[in-house]
Amino acid sequence: MSEKYDVVIIGAGIGGLVCGCYLAKAGLKVLIVEQQNKPGGYCTSFERQGYRFDVGVHYLGGIKRGVLGKILDDLKLKDKIRFTRSDPTDKIVMPDNITYIRVNPYETIEEFKKTFPKEDERIEKFFKFIMNSDFLSIYRKTKSLNFASLLDEFFDDYKLKSTLGILLNNLGLSPKKASALTSLILFKEFILDPGYYPIGGMGNFSLHLAKQFQKYGGELCLSTKADQIIIKNNKVNGCIINKRELINSNYVVSNADATETFTQLIKENTKERKVIKKLIPSPSLFVLYLGLDKKISNINGCNIWKSNVYEIDNYMLNLTDAFRKKKIPFFMVSFPSEHDYETKMLNKQVMQVYLIAPYYTKNFWEINRESLSEKVIKELEKENLFIKNKIRVKLTAIPPTFKRYTSNKRGAAFGWASTVQQVDSSILPQASSIDGLVLAGHWCMIGNGQGGIPTVAFSGKKASELILKSSKK
Repeated sequence: MSEKYDVVIIGAGIGGLVCGCYLAKAGLKVLIVEQQNKPGGYCTSFERQGYRFDVGVHYLGGIKRGVLGKILDDLKLKDKIRFTRSDPTDKIVMPDNITYIRVNPYETIEEFKKTFPKEDERIEKFFKFIMNSDFLSIYRKTKSLNFASLLDEFFDDYKLKSTLGILLNNLGLSPKKASALTSLILFKEFILDPGYYPIGGMGNFSLHLAKQFQKYGGELCLSTKADQIIIKNNKVNGCIINKRELINSNYVVSNADATETFTQLIKENTKERKVIKKLIPSPSLFVLYLGLDKKISNINGCNIWKSNVYEIDNYMLNLTDAFRKKKIPFFMVSFPSEHDYETKMLNKQVMQVYLIAPYYTKNFWEINRESLSEKVIKELEKENLFIKNKIRVKLTAIPPTFKRYTSNKRGAAFGWASTVQQVDSSILPQASSIDGLVLAGHWCMIGNGQGGIPTVAFSGKKASELILKSSKK
């Protein structure tokens, strides 16, 4: 490892990896330090007893028509990463109706019209607005609205609005809380161009980015913790890693938790330290990882969104009550093994069940995680998804798990909550108040919300542009 770099990037999440690729490709000397032993953050995989699980990402969107695809093109990765897609990609199961998300967006529109025939013209108008509008048009219409208000402008049927609102669990927010702008960006990426799963698992996507970064000449140091960002005269001077090693650099990109960045890594009292005290993080996740020794015949890689209620705002806004009820109001199931050709050859099935979860305390979760797992399993059996005695591996990840693994505040899964009040890029911009310190990932604001792989990848691209413009590269 050299002692002098143009840029040091803290955190090898997707934002940090994308940023590093662009900078190294442009000829800068770049070092990425990552506290874990693998790159990717939430976009990683792990194995237990011959089963491979994905940590927290179920699939990618926007590869063909979205920002993520453009980034992969820029970095010469589009043809190197192989993706599979099921059709349908998603199945939304509500109390008395089922709607499918298809690979072809026009077929998705027809699915919604089939489920809600009385709203067919309004459905056409809603999706046409999302598909045909540029970002500026969407921004003007939605910048001050929550998603519930926007849905009220288009639809009367509360069941239809709830069915669309369920998909905001990709943001961890209810329609009344979520920014309409962020919600529509989500729909563009994940509903109108959905379902891309990297062969080899989600971790393979991150590994491809890491390898490309190294191919461009960048250095990646895993199991390496950044302890302090060195500031002199309000300008970045480098950082200290592994408690004692000084690395000099002209720029530092923090792809880490913003609270950790401005309260622990930086000793100076910056204006960002005051700002982050007022900001609200997104919820975390409870994930149940299951490895079965029997294939499930009635699924084909399709993610299942199951809701036992239409009052999703009440559920999302009262998580404490929801988790203590006998019946779980909502969960999402993914089937990673169905997308992997090698695993599909074996008589094994991997299932992952996601619930949006509050942080609470580690003690609360240790007491309740097993009972919650059993409730989830009973719900799965009602859907005829598996036979309980076929479980060979059962693991759970609770919010404190994600806090420990990612260092994210309260184990947040999506960075800062993408509410109407928290999407303006001026609140916590990527170009910080410290000369040479740039932010990336879901703990800074780029103007259209936080969270999701396309969004954090875009933040990495924007961070690289800020540095290249400043360094005149």
